[in-house]
Amino acid sequence: MESNAVIVIPALNPPTSFPSYIEALKEEGFSRIVVVNDGSRTDKLPVFFRVKRAGAIVIDHAQNMGQGAAMRTGFRYYMEHFQGQSDGVITLNADRQLPASDAAKIASSLHNEQAMGSFALVVGTRNLLGKNVTDYDYNMGGVMKLLYHMLMGVRLNDPLSGVFGIPDLRVPHCLEVGGDGYAYVTSMTMSFEKIGFLQVPVSYANYEDDAAPAFRKIADTIWILFTIFKKFIFYSVTSLGASILDVILFGIFTSVTFRGNPMAIIYSTICARVISASVNYLLTKHFVFHFKSDSAQETTRSAGAFFLLSAMQCICSALVVSTMKLLLGGNAVGIKVLVDTTLFFVSYKIQHKYIFKDDKKKEEAQVPVQGKEAAGRPEQVLNEEVSVDV
Repeated sequence: MESNAVIVIPALNPPTSFPSYIEALKEEGFSRIVVVNDGSRTDKLPVFFRVKRAGAIVIDHAQNMGQGAAMRTGFRYYMEHFQGQSDGVITLNADRQLPASDAAKIASSLHNEQAMGSFALVVGTRNLLGKNVTDYDYNMGGVMKLLYHMLMGVRLNDPLSGVFGIPDLRVPHCLEVGGDGYAYVTSMTMSFEKIGFLQVPVSYANYEDDAAPAFRKIADTIWILFTIFKKFIFYSVTSLGASILDVILFGIFTSVTFRGNPMAIIYSTICARVISASVNYLLTKHFVFHFKSDSAQETTRSAGAFFLLSAMQCICSALVVSTMKLLLGGNAVGIKVLVDTTLFFVSYKIQHKYIFKDDKKKEEAQVPVQGKEAAGRPEQVLNEEVSVDV
């Protein structure tokens, strides 16, 4: 059965079996396959020649630019030649060749989702409990699954599969995601957290016999983990900076501005907190959650919710510390550190999920009429997993 989707495969020093894989995809009904030669060795040129003869479009990078850069090259080609004429893009790997029948499952799910008005990211989900699964894939898959759930509230069973079905409407969105290496895949996946995911079971594929994997387990794993924690790290830095500013301003107000005033401490506390909280809001909005809404209503809503949360956090801290001190005794400072640390994580989750959630209005304006009813659906497919028969 002919597939409407376009396949994009970044390839660095692909195995000799790669042309045969292209032929298998062609036989499965994929007539449009884009392969990006990401600066492979010259001895691999015959492989790419056979890939062209098999019917794929080959785009060459003069030098190795990384997995993310190669994927974006493929996406740009898609935008120039196929956008609006296809269901979207399916990303596959050259050295870990997913069975063509599984690629067809991804294509079928991508088509069906858009027919229903959903523009979620289709994720090929491997069974990481099988006997052929490597220790790295099993362990890293478990860690990533836990981190996605803890930090983003998303239940993805296999965030690192690298097999995706990207709806036509969302390809420009993927081009805006930064990063050139393997961490790009993580950044791209995370960028869909507010849009939604559809998980489709696919086979686990090991590396081909003569594949030369470019993935560096230590270096690339560090970058992937940094990508996951980056938002939380920035959130921690901005919060710490706001706390330091609060203390500095308090000192200035008490010793200079309100010096000699009987209410100096109260006035200084209020003024310092208002200024530091305002700075914290702006930094969190623009540099942590990248909240880009131009709507005055949305900005007012997020600012009001942020300051209300800050006030509730302060009140809750005082009440809980006082109660625990009364009931358990001990050092109040130690109790406060424990309580405030817990509230810090709770506050992050609330801000991430509710206060700085994406403004969908602009995106909805770009959605075709037949897809408008999907505006409320993406959240419903976050944890959905389907089995597709092709």
